[in-house]
Amino acid sequence: MNKLPEITDLFARLASNLKSLDPTAKNEDCLVGVFNPAISELNRSLNLDDEGSGVRVLDAALSLMCFKAPQVFESRVEYLVRTIVAIISSSISCKVSRFQRQEILLIGSSISRDDCTELIEAFADVIGGLKGHGKLSLLLSYAVVRVAALSSCYLYLSPLTPILREQSVHERSNNVLKLLPHFPGDYSLKNHEIPFRLLLWYLDPLILKHDVSRILQDTVDRPFLCLNKEFHERMDWRSIIICLAFSPTMFVETRALLHNWFLSTGLASVLQLLIELVSVILDVVSRPMWWGISAEMGSKLPFSAAYFPYNHHLYRILSGSLSSESFLHLVSIINLPISCSGKHSRPTIKQMPMKISTIDHKSLWAAAMNFPDWFFFASVLLFSEKSFEDDFYSKCGVAAPGTEKKHDIEPLCFSSAAAKYIAWILSPADESHQDLLVDWLAKLSGSWPLKQFGSDTYNKEIADYSKKLKKHRFPVYKGESNLSKEYNYKTIGLWLKEFQNIYLKNQNKTASSSAFCEPILSYSLRFRHSVLFRRIPLGILIGCPYHLDEFACEMLLHYSATGTISRYTGTWKHLKLDSEGYNDSVVQTEENTKEEAAAGASLVFRLTDLVVSMAATLFETEESGLEFIFQVKVKTCRYLIKCIKKLLPFNDGIMLMDLFNRLLQWRSNQGQEVFQGCTDLDDVTNELRLKLCSL
Repeated sequence: MNKLPEITDLFARLASNLKSLDPTAKNEDCLVGVFNPAISELNRSLNLDDEGSGVRVLDAALSLMCFKAPQVFESRVEYLVRTIVAIISSSISCKVSRFQRQEILLIGSSISRDDCTELIEAFADVIGGLKGHGKLSLLLSYAVVRVAALSSCYLYLSPLTPILREQSVHERSNNVLKLLPHFPGDYSLKNHEIPFRLLLWYLDPLILKHDVSRILQDTVDRPFLCLNKEFHERMDWRSIIICLAFSPTMFVETRALLHNWFLSTGLASVLQLLIELVSVILDVVSRPMWWGISAEMGSKLPFSAAYFPYNHHLYRILSGSLSSESFLHLVSIINLPISCSGKHSRPTIKQMPMKISTIDHKSLWAAAMNFPDWFFFASVLLFSEKSFEDDFYSKCGVAAPGTEKKHDIEPLCFSSAAAKYIAWILSPADESHQDLLVDWLAKLSGSWPLKQFGSDTYNKEIADYSKKLKKHRFPVYKGESNLSKEYNYKTIGLWLKEFQNIYLKNQNKTASSSAFCEPILSYSLRFRHSVLFRRIPLGILIGCPYHLDEFACEMLLHYSATGTISRYTGTWKHLKLDSEGYNDSVVQTEENTKEEAAAGASLVFRLTDLVVSMAATLFETEESGLEFIFQVKVKTCRYLIKCIKKLLPFNDGIMLMDLFNRLLQWRSNQGQEVFQGCTDLDDVTNELRLKLCSL
């Protein structure tokens, strides 16, 4: 019995029995009165003769066995459901078809897509009545969705000539949308079954789009969410991740969806979600048991090549360890010429219209955008002077001067490679624009004052301070370090002014370039040349935290978050400086709005996450990595406190709760508090806690 009329007849019987079960009955007497006629009908269907003797015999037998009318009908409902499930499941097969000396593997259901539309409608009539019947609702839902997902949208005149029937696709989508409220939201990996949500995605891809849109909406509305943590702790989000891990095809589609959204909107939140999604999927593949997947199921997950079918060789480098040599290898794969002389030239090329294929989800550029660590690593290399490189590269696998060298690489090569990589990220298709950017970045790198700093003094101060930090397994905040502040905020302000001038030149060039690209690319073009360009100075903060005081770090962070230079209007006449050149009471030239303060705090949290990720692979010892993270946190603390204070007056309970949770997470290293004794941070934490209690 595998024809649709017979299956729908079973659904009709099930609907009739469910209708007979009246859940609004108030007592057993009412139930008996209601079910007596139904019992008689059941008896007549079970006896071969039409006489009443058989009915009386069955009634008496049921009475002697202490069965009551509701139990009889519940049993009949259960067996009807299991019968329907068995029949529907039997329609699914896997076989080899031979046609004209060719063998074709056919996997699917013998129930056609048109018949599935009618099947879903019959299912919709009974699914509501199955509530309260244990797992019967889930059992029937899974069977119907599974057979519908495996039914074909095509008509086959022959095995090799499929014809798409678009009408059946639209009808099925409409029916599935009506049933969504009845489907379970959790996920189950029992009996090695395909997760229910994954079947729904195959049944209707719009459901996948809806799930991704819902997560994106939360990401936009709640900027302080730690997405990696939310993906693991929210069961509905985790179910989506697990389903994507079990279906590389769906992951590729999801990544393409988010990438296209980013190209068409230029929203940083879309890119951030895409970055976190790629990171989480790689994490699930590497340690499935931490995500609740059994060792047996985890061993069946595909290799990373299945999730990244395009340019997988590049993904292997991008997802690997950060090192200077790996960075040079990455740049060479992208085919960016590197000049160790500092001169960059390229044959004159007429500017051609930019095509979307150069930055679509299959491109090298799309792959690089999913791993921002390398962009910031390039920013660090861009502003590194020789003494810093000697120390930094030794932790990256490149020997320092005075030791046995494995590779003879000039520091200028790293700076040149960094400029080329950043320029390629900002302008992947316009080679003439790339050359301009490389020249501008080389000029900025050369004008960075730290390259004039004495290496002997630097190394001595770092060594002295490191001895103090090594007394603690986890560095603990004890106030500002004793390192000299060679470059205060005035110096940084002057340098940022020069950077801003180049930024404006680049904006003008970008405006002219936008006329040569497709309309859908204009938004992402603006993002790259505004938000990403402003992130370049963060390489100074990451690479040189020992030489910057908190005022200078605040200026770098504020500029990266908002695009404005705080405490600087072109002159310094409005500042009253003390004998050391600092004034803690200096106010910014423009008051931050809620959006600016939120952007600033979010930047600090994400920068710290980035530094934690970089430290995991940059340093040979865990202790060195913890010191590196600690220094960046100390130098960003002042700006974070200012941003939080600007957000306290707003009565946005959800935002403040997310901010509070993220702040507690930020204050610790591997679960241990590291800001003991920082009264300013303690005060703002307590103020935030009291604010939440008052809401």
